[in-house]
Amino acid sequence: MIAMRKPHKQITDQARIEAILDQAPVLRLAMCRDGQPYVTPLNFGRLGQRLYVHTGRQGLKIDFIAANPRVCFEVTSLAEPAPGPTPCQWDWRYRSVIGFGRAVVVDDPAEKQAGLAAIVAHYDPEARPDFPPEKMALALVLRIEVESLTAKANLA
Repeated sequence: MIAMRKPHKQITDQARIEAILDQAPVLRLAMCRDGQPYVTPLNFGRLGQRLYVHTGRQGLKIDFIAANPRVCFEVTSLAEPAPGPTPCQWDWRYRSVIGFGRAVVVDDPAEKQAGLAAIVAHYDPEARPDFPPEKMALALVLRIEVESLTAKANLA
């Protein structure tokens, strides 16, 4: 884990970190190519220590990842203002995770299907998705191989 500026807000318990990942509605994926940053919000799913996202076969994400597979991502499972008596006394309640890793195009059909199922399950754990072959052929699934995570919360 990377040292945090406010260590009293850091979460180190793996179960709590996974809960934040599992509760977060959106993953923001940051990439860089030739010194130009790019960030995009994505639906995602988790299988163990791997995260999965899907996208089309062409586009800016694919161009950036082809040039540089190193990524950073962020998820937030709670985000709300905590008003104070004056603007300078306001705070923010949140739980978040930031991670670094590599984005890899999933070629194996079984892993591709498992990754898509993880994305569906993230939003509807009761769903039993059926992915027709023609849809599977169109989808591109990326696996994010997580190399490091930091998590923090401010619930005051």
